[in-house]
Amino acid sequence: MSHLLSNTEPIALWDHFYRLSAIPHPSGGERALCFHVLALAKQLGLDASMDEAGGDGFGNVLVQCPATPGWEKAPVVVLQSHLDMVALPAEKRGRPLALFLDGSMLRARGTTLGADNGIAVAMALTLMTDREIAHGPLELLFTVNEEAGMTGVRALSDRLLKGRFLLNIDSQQQEVLTVGCAGVNRSLLKLPLAMGTVDRGLAAVRIGVTGGKGGHSGLEINSGRANAGRELARILYEESKVRFLQLAEVSWGTVDNAIPAEAWAVVLIQPGDWNALQEALSRWERVLQEEFGSAEGRLAVEAARQETLPEAALGRDPTTQLLSFLLVLPHGVQTMSREVEGLVETSANVAVVRTGPDELTVNVSQRSMNDASLDAVMTRCEAVGRLGGAQVAHQGKTYGWKPNMASPLLGLAQEAYRQVYGEAPKVQGLHGMLECALIKGKYPHIDMISCGPTIWDAHAPTPEDFVCGVDSAATGERIDTARMPRFWEFLKTLLGRLAKSDG
Repeated sequence: MSHLLSNTEPIALWDHFYRLSAIPHPSGGERALCFHVLALAKQLGLDASMDEAGGDGFGNVLVQCPATPGWEKAPVVVLQSHLDMVALPAEKRGRPLALFLDGSMLRARGTTLGADNGIAVAMALTLMTDREIAHGPLELLFTVNEEAGMTGVRALSDRLLKGRFLLNIDSQQQEVLTVGCAGVNRSLLKLPLAMGTVDRGLAAVRIGVTGGKGGHSGLEINSGRANAGRELARILYEESKVRFLQLAEVSWGTVDNAIPAEAWAVVLIQPGDWNALQEALSRWERVLQEEFGSAEGRLAVEAARQETLPEAALGRDPTTQLLSFLLVLPHGVQTMSREVEGLVETSANVAVVRTGPDELTVNVSQRSMNDASLDAVMTRCEAVGRLGGAQVAHQGKTYGWKPNMASPLLGLAQEAYRQVYGEAPKVQGLHGMLECALIKGKYPHIDMISCGPTIWDAHAPTPEDFVCGVDSAATGERIDTARMPRFWEFLKTLLGRLAKSDG
């Protein structure tokens, strides 16, 4: 079948990626892709199995890939990827991706690309189908729901893998070998709301902060990008000090590990304040653009009158209290690493906020390379929640994956990288959470690293109106197809070295 990537090298790899893009696979919706992988393995006569980690009859898939003849006794290598993607915007999560090339840069129009982690899935499928690639025995592990809590790998059996080495292909800088990652936690806060009846003489206004770059809250938290929701709360808090303002609704964010790129609120004002409010919001737009500068490109503050009044709203004092609550929750970089220069040690992301008829819900994600610091930022979040009168629950707490600089796998990977790239790779920890930490907890004997081709703006959609050659610098998840042959050669070289090692 001829398609956009038919003549792009490595041809087999990009053919698999193109086919994946036609199968919607948002977090929690990977069922069809799981069965696609399973069916392909069965068609090739490979031993494959699937557990129930995803619910609804699907889950993690493990495919046993036999060694190249002569290398049957080589140590078993696990190649691990995850099947789900952060599918944004939410209204398009069930649709195939509209891939296009801007030069050699691959994007998806109006959505995220899913290169995180579809490119790794495509690599694994290529190893399944191309018997000419030399390697020892492989275990190809495809996990589910990595992006929304890593529930797939959390449910993974601790008696499934036989591998001595594990390659996690989920890092996003090809010049980096990752040897450790942050631990994570998610805090869910539920704040009771006492909504009251609405004075029918007031005017309803919908206000938004839009145009943020967003991005991955582990990789981009120190980039200086705005959390659109926090900026909206700040604007409303300040405006409530100078004019009548009641909050009826506030909403931002969709997933815990993405920095919110836009936020919306519905407020009630005195009808005579409309013009003054518009002028104030125009000033706020200039303030945000000056404050965030080149870290953001299109930050805007929008406002529109609503014909229909909401059924209920908070009083003025409860409005101020709610906005105060949102503003004091820990967000952004908390501490920097003392061991690794420039590495964020601890951070928090006020990720998802929703108002309901009688309750505000807030999801805050926390990360830290230091176990004690993770506990500390969780405590601060909990304390703010309880001070505000919220119920607080912590979910999915996992400590990090600690580096092993004496790792035999790391040494082989460094040799393979120098052979292919002609220079030494960077070796570092990652502030983002990788499934390696959870796998290491279940399989402490496995020697592992994480690597991967460079992906820009993971989890950020490409604009619908993107113009090739004009908007090339615009935000949006993308991957350079021209760089892929070299990374693919590195991976194949590393597999060859592992096959020849004594384990």
